[in-house]
Amino acid sequence: MRKSIKRVFAAVLTAAVIVQGVPSFIDSAKVNAAFAQQYSIPGANANGRVGATVPYTRYDSASARIGGGAAMATGYNMDRYNIASQASERSYVRLPQNGSYAEWTVNQIANGVTMRFTMPDSSDGYGMNGSLDVYVNGTFKKRIDLTSYYMWQYFSGGNPNDSNDGGPGAFAFDEVHFMLDRLKPGDTIKIQSSGAGGIEYGVDFLEIEEVPDKISQPSGSLNVMDFGAIPDDGNDDYNAIVNCINTASGQGKTVYFPAGTFRINQIWSLNASNITITGAGMWYTNIKFTNSNASSGGISCNCNNVEFCNMYLNSSLRSRYNQNAVYKCFMDVLGGGSVVHDVWEDHFECGFWMADYTGRNRYSDGLVIKDCRIRNNLADGVNFCQGTSNATVYNCSIRNNGDDGLAMWNNSYLGVKDESDNVFAYNTIDFIWRAGGIAIYGGNNHKIYNNYICDSFMSSGIHLNTTFDGYKFNNTTNIDFSNNVMVRCGAGKGSWGEEFGAIDIDGNVKNITFNNNRMYDSEHDAVRLLGSLSNIKFNDTVIYGTGVDGQQYNYSSIPHIGVAILAINGASATFNNVSMSKIAYGQVNYINGGNVSLNNVNNRGNAGYDVPP
Repeated sequence: MRKSIKRVFAAVLTAAVIVQGVPSFIDSAKVNAAFAQQYSIPGANANGRVGATVPYTRYDSASARIGGGAAMATGYNMDRYNIASQASERSYVRLPQNGSYAEWTVNQIANGVTMRFTMPDSSDGYGMNGSLDVYVNGTFKKRIDLTSYYMWQYFSGGNPNDSNDGGPGAFAFDEVHFMLDRLKPGDTIKIQSSGAGGIEYGVDFLEIEEVPDKISQPSGSLNVMDFGAIPDDGNDDYNAIVNCINTASGQGKTVYFPAGTFRINQIWSLNASNITITGAGMWYTNIKFTNSNASSGGISCNCNNVEFCNMYLNSSLRSRYNQNAVYKCFMDVLGGGSVVHDVWEDHFECGFWMADYTGRNRYSDGLVIKDCRIRNNLADGVNFCQGTSNATVYNCSIRNNGDDGLAMWNNSYLGVKDESDNVFAYNTIDFIWRAGGIAIYGGNNHKIYNNYICDSFMSSGIHLNTTFDGYKFNNTTNIDFSNNVMVRCGAGKGSWGEEFGAIDIDGNVKNITFNNNRMYDSEHDAVRLLGSLSNIKFNDTVIYGTGVDGQQYNYSSIPHIGVAILAINGASATFNNVSMSKIAYGQVNYINGGNVSLNNVNNRGNAGYDVPP
């Protein structure tokens, strides 16, 4: 099953169609419509692609040639203390000593490499430093510096802790990207340990792409260097950046960041309207937030109709500070049809947290986030909060985020309005740890479609609950989930010790429709239902493989290995047209006091089911 699923969905992860685009620069003085109106977001398509279209091809550890003492590590039973449980397809290559290597033959022209790796934590939680070497066709090319500074979050009772306290450790993998001379089909690329630091490394996969040329400065734009920002000099550039943006806003001009690293040592207060802020490309322009303290980095937006694009942003944050870091890459309000596209961000508290906590009832209405890489954050990838409506996340890679990958939380703090009409579409969401790939906590008329979610750790694929404060589902007439695919999602034992289904619904949730959703190789249960649910409908559902961990857990019910549908204590739902096969639990559905209606079921049961070795 493991290999067949990989083949079925290889195109989802490796499609190379969209290249990092040159934005359509418009003189902001002439802008009468929102930037967001320039972009067409395709609708739900039951026969269309699933997941993001990306410019890179993944070379997984399972396809590597290994040697020098390297070995495959596997975590098919999803033991929380086995870090292979957090790897792609639950396996990676161990590089335990000097000379250990993993090697791939590439089948494309490329010069950009992203490597997902693991290395140990330190006893104080601040991480270790090390390196791995890169060879092309047997010739040494460069040494890649690595650190576990950002990695490793430990859990006790569901609460994250930076210290190496022996609890289950999430965020075991991080990534680094670098450029090489141009590779051509048939070339080999080898990642080899020199034994740096005397520690063991691991490589999960490489993603290889052809990096586009730098984006030149647009005609008539203002360059931050002309205001005193100097890339790569190690000095703080904040004042120069702010002065450039203030001048551009007054003149209706675009702001340009050339290639290089620009440093900011505080929260960037971005107050702008009707302008474009662009870099030279996500492989060339880097905004580095250098302060590791709480409330000391990220972009605090007070924006209307802003286009922000073509750069990489990272930080020095390594702690959630007891969930009070206040250090999101983008936070507060991006309104008026703003657009963020072709941005690569990682190592923040969250990628995007859209909310207004000032009491002025401003909203991120009409925001579009597209063609972005939202990765390796300590909490959510994107959270549409505090009245965010008519907002979209489209064609993004959301990877290795703690808590939720994509979330909508209609919190009612300070009396803001409820949320409505948000869209999550055609995104690839992988390696989410702790909560859910996609989480919806209420609102109305949201559309979640054609997303690909895989390889969750201690988390569900799609998650709905009423745990958090807010309007919840009180104003919900319908929320629609269509054509989403979940592979190796759910958990027999989360960070709280709780089970999660690949689709998990808990609480006073109502008026939800699932159309043509597919779950493959669910770690434990495919669908878990509990709480006072009403008008929950599943149409055309495929459940192929449950209980892949082979374990029995009993948090929700009696001990059982994975079932297709688990409904508890009166939880109700209707399933129309269900196809089930390779269900681990002998009775197929263990329904403990639930009220589930099953109509037109094609049930092959557990015949032929086998737990991967």
